[in-house]
Amino acid sequence: MTVRVSRASSVIVHRVPSAAADRFLALQDGLTRAAEAFPGYQGTDVYPPADAAGVEWVVLIHFADAAALQGWLTSPARAGWVEKVRAEVGEFRLKTLPRGFGSWFTGPASDPDALPPGWKMVLIVLLGLYPTVILLTLTVGRVTDPLGLAVGMLIGNALSVSILQYAVMPGLTRVFGPWLRANARARRTTSLAGVGVILLLLAGLTVLFRQVTG
Repeated sequence: MTVRVSRASSVIVHRVPSAAADRFLALQDGLTRAAEAFPGYQGTDVYPPADAAGVEWVVLIHFADAAALQGWLTSPARAGWVEKVRAEVGEFRLKTLPRGFGSWFTGPASDPDALPPGWKMVLIVLLGLYPTVILLTLTVGRVTDPLGLAVGMLIGNALSVSILQYAVMPGLTRVFGPWLRANARARRTTSLAGVGVILLLLAGLTVLFRQVTG
């Protein structure tokens, strides 16, 4: 198993006719070998269609930071391979995912632009942020209080964002993934049920922390 912390990624969705699948994989191998020579390259993931009749292949390419990714995306080396892919396979869609809240909710889906609605993202972030900030205030906050508000807030914010990014949000988006994706009109009941669960969890946390903090 390879664990890597990528700071910037691109999602590319290709429509590949079944007859061109082998050629597409050969071209993708060439693209990957070219990308490996660029600073900050971290890896490439290729996802075939979910079913045998599907034609959409999803490719994720990871770089250490946004500048390194941009260097690859604008390079003549990539441009040459892109022309080959377009000529032999067809057009594709590309979306860049810099670090940020949006990337918590975007996975290797057939449509990389498909994000949950903003209000769902807000609720999930609130569910993760509230206990994180309370626990940091009760622990680290007692140490940083003598340093003053400005320094204490800086340290607290740095810790809370880091904990959300690497520990809390990956778990929450995995657990609540079905709810986050339940956005069709026919799945309105699922959306409402998820809201109820999150509100109950927030209420329970409030009662709990109220007992602790007084």
